[in-house]
Amino acid sequence: MAKAVAPKKGAPYSLRQKAYDDLKTLILTGQVRPSERLSESRLAERLGVSRTPLREALMKLEEEGLVVGQRNIGYVVTDLDVTAVCDLLIVRQALDVCAAELACVRATDEDFERIRDIIKQMEALRDRGPDKSASPSQDLDLGLQIHKVIAAATRNDALIRATDQIYQQLQMALWLEVLLVDFEDSDLAEHKAIADAILARNAPAAAEAARDHVQGSLRNMTKVQEMLRRRQMVPRLVIPR
Repeated sequence: MAKAVAPKKGAPYSLRQKAYDDLKTLILTGQVRPSERLSESRLAERLGVSRTPLREALMKLEEEGLVVGQRNIGYVVTDLDVTAVCDLLIVRQALDVCAAELACVRATDEDFERIRDIIKQMEALRDRGPDKSASPSQDLDLGLQIHKVIAAATRNDALIRATDQIYQQLQMALWLEVLLVDFEDSDLAEHKAIADAILARNAPAAAEAARDHVQGSLRNMTKVQEMLRRRQMVPRLVIPR
Protein backbone atom coordinates (compact mmCIF):
# COMPACT_ATOMS: atom_id res chain seq x y z
CA MET A 1 0.00 0.00 0.00
CA ALA A 2 1.28 3.46 -0.83
CA LYS A 3 2.74 5.31 2.13
CA ALA A 4 0.55 8.18 3.25
CA VAL A 5 2.05 11.65 3.13
CA ALA A 6 0.82 14.37 5.44
CA PRO A 7 -1.07 17.14 3.65
CA LYS A 8 0.99 20.24 2.94
CA LYS A 9 -0.22 23.29 4.79
CA GLY A 10 0.25 25.49 1.73
CA ALA A 11 -2.35 23.70 -0.39
CA PRO A 12 -5.60 25.73 -0.45
CA TYR A 13 -8.48 23.98 1.28
CA SER A 14 -10.83 24.84 -1.59
CA LEU A 15 -8.67 22.97 -4.10
CA ARG A 16 -8.31 19.96 -1.81
CA GLN A 17 -12.07 19.87 -1.33
CA LYS A 18 -12.74 20.33 -5.06
CA ALA A 19 -10.39 17.47 -5.95
CA TYR A 20 -11.94 15.27 -3.26
CA ASP A 21 -15.56 16.03 -4.19
CA ASP A 22 -15.01 15.73 -7.94
CA LEU A 23 -13.01 12.52 -7.76
CA LYS A 24 -15.47 10.96 -5.34
CA THR A 25 -18.28 11.77 -7.77
CA LEU A 26 -16.36 10.16 -10.64
CA ILE A 27 -15.92 6.98 -8.59
CA LEU A 28 -19.44 6.73 -7.23
CA THR A 29 -21.10 7.46 -10.58
CA GLY A 30 -18.97 4.88 -12.39
CA GLN A 31 -17.09 7.38 -14.58
CA VAL A 32 -13.95 5.68 -13.33
CA ARG A 33 -14.39 1.96 -12.99
CA PRO A 34 -13.57 -0.41 -10.13
CA SER A 35 -9.96 -1.68 -10.35
CA GLU A 36 -9.06 1.18 -12.73
CA ARG A 37 -5.60 2.64 -12.21
CA LEU A 38 -5.75 6.37 -11.52
CA SER A 39 -3.20 8.38 -13.46
CA GLU A 40 -2.35 11.43 -11.36
CA SER A 41 -1.33 13.54 -14.35
CA ARG A 42 -4.53 12.82 -16.31
CA LEU A 43 -6.73 13.22 -13.23
CA ALA A 44 -5.11 16.52 -12.29
CA GLU A 45 -5.79 17.82 -15.79
CA ARG A 46 -9.33 16.46 -15.83
CA LEU A 47 -10.19 17.96 -12.44
CA GLY A 48 -8.38 21.23 -13.03
CA VAL A 49 -6.12 20.98 -9.98
CA SER A 50 -2.43 20.45 -9.33
CA ARG A 51 -1.01 17.17 -8.05
CA THR A 52 -0.68 18.33 -4.42
CA PRO A 53 -4.42 18.72 -3.69
CA LEU A 54 -5.11 15.66 -5.85
CA ARG A 55 -2.79 13.50 -3.75
CA GLU A 56 -4.39 14.79 -0.57
CA ALA A 57 -7.80 13.91 -2.00
CA LEU A 58 -6.56 10.42 -2.88
CA MET A 59 -5.27 9.95 0.67
CA LYS A 60 -8.67 10.89 2.08
CA LEU A 61 -10.48 8.61 -0.34
CA GLU A 62 -8.15 5.77 0.65
CA GLU A 63 -9.12 6.31 4.29
CA GLU A 64 -12.75 5.98 3.21
CA GLY A 65 -12.06 2.77 1.30
CA LEU A 66 -12.87 4.13 -2.17
CA VAL A 67 -9.33 3.82 -3.55
CA VAL A 68 -6.34 1.67 -2.67
CA GLY A 69 -2.70 2.72 -2.82
CA GLN A 70 -0.39 0.05 -4.24
CA ARG A 71 3.41 0.07 -4.23
CA ASN A 72 4.96 0.85 -7.63
CA ILE A 73 1.49 1.26 -9.15
CA GLY A 74 -0.14 4.18 -7.40
CA TYR A 75 -3.83 4.40 -6.63
CA VAL A 76 -6.57 2.21 -8.06
CA VAL A 77 -10.33 2.35 -7.55
CA THR A 78 -11.58 -0.19 -5.04
CA ASP A 79 -13.23 -3.20 -6.64
CA LEU A 80 -16.65 -3.98 -5.17
CA ASP A 81 -16.51 -7.66 -4.29
CA VAL A 82 -20.10 -8.29 -3.23
CA THR A 83 -19.26 -11.63 -1.64
CA ALA A 84 -16.56 -9.98 0.47
CA VAL A 85 -18.94 -7.16 1.37
CA CYS A 86 -21.50 -9.68 2.60
CA ASP A 87 -18.83 -11.32 4.74
CA LEU A 88 -18.01 -7.92 6.25
CA LEU A 89 -21.68 -7.24 6.87
CA ILE A 90 -21.99 -10.47 8.84
CA VAL A 91 -19.12 -9.27 11.05
CA ARG A 92 -20.72 -5.83 11.27
CA GLN A 93 -23.95 -7.48 12.43
CA ALA A 94 -22.18 -9.17 15.33
CA LEU A 95 -20.47 -5.91 16.33
CA ASP A 96 -23.62 -3.79 16.01
CA VAL A 97 -25.68 -6.24 18.05
CA CYS A 98 -23.01 -6.31 20.76
CA ALA A 99 -22.77 -2.51 20.75
CA ALA A 100 -26.53 -2.09 21.02
CA GLU A 101 -26.73 -4.48 23.97
CA LEU A 102 -23.81 -2.87 25.81
CA ALA A 103 -25.11 0.63 25.16
CA CYS A 104 -28.33 -0.30 26.92
CA VAL A 105 -26.28 -0.93 30.05
CA ARG A 106 -23.49 1.67 29.82
CA ALA A 107 -24.92 4.65 27.96
CA THR A 108 -25.14 7.92 29.88
CA ASP A 109 -27.74 10.65 29.65
CA GLU A 110 -25.33 12.55 27.38
CA ASP A 111 -25.15 9.53 25.07
CA PHE A 112 -28.93 9.39 24.99
CA GLU A 113 -29.06 13.07 24.05
CA ARG A 114 -26.64 12.51 21.16
CA ILE A 115 -28.73 9.60 19.89
CA ARG A 116 -31.93 11.66 20.09
CA ASP A 117 -30.27 14.55 18.28
CA ILE A 118 -29.15 12.36 15.35
CA ILE A 119 -32.62 10.85 15.01
CA LYS A 120 -34.09 14.36 14.92
CA GLN A 121 -31.68 15.31 12.15
CA MET A 122 -32.64 12.19 10.20
CA GLU A 123 -36.33 13.05 10.57
CA ALA A 124 -35.68 16.63 9.46
CA LEU A 125 -34.00 15.38 6.28
CA ARG A 126 -36.93 13.13 5.45
CA ASP A 127 -39.43 15.88 6.21
CA ARG A 128 -37.93 18.00 3.44
CA GLY A 129 -39.55 15.70 0.91
CA PRO A 130 -38.06 14.17 -2.25
CA ASP A 131 -37.71 17.50 -4.04
CA LYS A 132 -35.70 19.04 -1.21
CA SER A 133 -33.80 16.01 -0.03
CA ALA A 134 -30.25 16.32 1.23
CA SER A 135 -27.31 14.93 -0.65
CA PRO A 136 -26.57 11.23 -0.27
CA SER A 137 -23.46 12.15 1.70
CA GLN A 138 -25.56 13.84 4.40
CA ASP A 139 -27.84 10.83 4.60
CA LEU A 140 -24.90 8.47 4.92
CA ASP A 141 -23.05 10.69 7.38
CA LEU A 142 -25.98 10.65 9.80
CA GLY A 143 -26.29 6.88 9.46
CA LEU A 144 -22.62 6.46 10.29
CA GLN A 145 -22.79 8.96 13.14
CA ILE A 146 -25.49 7.13 15.02
CA HIS A 147 -23.54 3.88 14.89
CA LYS A 148 -20.40 5.67 16.10
CA VAL A 149 -22.31 7.23 18.98
CA ILE A 150 -23.78 3.86 19.96
CA ALA A 151 -20.34 2.22 19.81
CA ALA A 152 -18.83 5.03 21.89
CA ALA A 153 -21.61 4.59 24.45
CA THR A 154 -20.36 1.06 25.18
CA ARG A 155 -17.14 2.45 26.73
CA ASN A 156 -15.40 -0.59 25.21
CA ASP A 157 -12.29 0.53 23.33
CA ALA A 158 -11.78 -2.80 21.56
CA LEU A 159 -15.35 -2.79 20.26
CA ILE A 160 -15.08 0.84 19.17
CA ARG A 161 -11.88 0.14 17.21
CA ALA A 162 -13.27 -3.01 15.58
CA THR A 163 -16.48 -1.22 14.60
CA ASP A 164 -14.54 1.67 13.08
CA GLN A 165 -12.38 -0.72 11.05
CA ILE A 166 -15.39 -2.59 9.68
CA TYR A 167 -17.18 0.59 8.68
CA GLN A 168 -14.04 1.87 6.94
CA GLN A 169 -13.88 -1.32 4.88
CA LEU A 170 -17.56 -0.99 4.00
CA GLN A 171 -17.34 2.61 2.76
CA MET A 172 -17.73 1.83 -0.93
CA ALA A 173 -20.64 -0.55 -0.35
CA LEU A 174 -22.40 1.88 2.01
CA TRP A 175 -22.06 4.72 -0.48
CA LEU A 176 -23.49 2.62 -3.29
CA GLU A 177 -26.32 1.42 -1.05
CA VAL A 178 -27.33 5.01 -0.29
CA LEU A 179 -26.98 6.10 -3.91
CA LEU A 180 -28.72 3.20 -5.62
CA VAL A 181 -31.29 1.79 -3.19
CA ASP A 182 -34.63 3.50 -2.61
CA PHE A 183 -34.96 3.32 1.17
CA GLU A 184 -38.19 5.33 1.30
CA ASP A 185 -38.57 5.51 5.11
CA SER A 186 -37.19 2.07 5.97
CA ASP A 187 -33.70 3.28 6.87
CA LEU A 188 -35.05 5.91 9.26
CA ALA A 189 -37.47 3.40 10.79
CA GLU A 190 -34.66 0.90 11.38
CA HIS A 191 -32.43 3.50 13.05
CA LYS A 192 -35.34 4.69 15.19
CA ALA A 193 -36.05 1.13 16.30
CA ILE A 194 -32.45 0.73 17.45
CA ALA A 195 -32.45 4.13 19.15
CA ASP A 196 -35.79 3.62 20.90
CA ALA A 197 -34.70 0.28 22.31
CA ILE A 198 -31.41 1.68 23.60
CA LEU A 199 -33.16 4.70 25.12
CA ALA A 200 -35.48 2.27 26.89
CA ARG A 201 -32.46 0.17 27.97
CA ASN A 202 -34.17 -2.83 26.39
CA ALA A 203 -31.17 -4.95 25.39
CA PRO A 204 -33.09 -7.79 23.64
CA ALA A 205 -35.07 -5.32 21.54
CA ALA A 206 -31.94 -3.31 20.73
CA ALA A 207 -30.12 -6.45 19.61
CA GLU A 208 -33.03 -7.53 17.42
CA ALA A 209 -33.33 -4.07 15.83
CA ALA A 210 -29.58 -3.91 15.14
CA ARG A 211 -29.67 -7.38 13.58
CA ASP A 212 -32.67 -6.50 11.39
CA HIS A 213 -30.91 -3.34 10.20
CA VAL A 214 -27.85 -5.21 8.95
CA GLN A 215 -30.01 -7.93 7.42
CA GLY A 216 -31.61 -5.14 5.37
CA SER A 217 -28.17 -4.13 4.11
CA LEU A 218 -27.44 -7.73 3.16
CA ARG A 219 -30.63 -7.81 1.11
CA ASN A 220 -29.76 -4.46 -0.45
CA MET A 221 -26.45 -5.82 -1.72
CA THR A 222 -28.41 -7.98 -4.16
CA LYS A 223 -30.10 -4.83 -5.48
CA VAL A 224 -26.79 -2.96 -5.67
CA GLN A 225 -25.17 -5.83 -7.53
CA GLU A 226 -27.98 -5.95 -10.09
CA MET A 227 -27.97 -2.19 -10.66
CA LEU A 228 -24.21 -2.14 -11.10
CA ARG A 229 -24.46 -5.04 -13.54
CA ARG A 230 -26.99 -3.07 -15.58
CA ARG A 231 -24.67 -0.08 -15.61
CA GLN A 232 -21.82 -2.40 -16.56
CA MET A 233 -19.73 -1.10 -13.68
CA VAL A 234 -18.77 -4.48 -12.29
CA PRO A 235 -19.18 -8.07 -13.43
CA ARG A 236 -22.04 -10.00 -11.96
CA LEU A 237 -21.12 -11.91 -8.83
CA VAL A 238 -22.91 -14.65 -6.96
CA ILE A 239 -23.92 -13.81 -3.39
CA PRO A 240 -23.81 -16.84 -1.10
CA ARG A 241 -27.13 -17.70 0.47
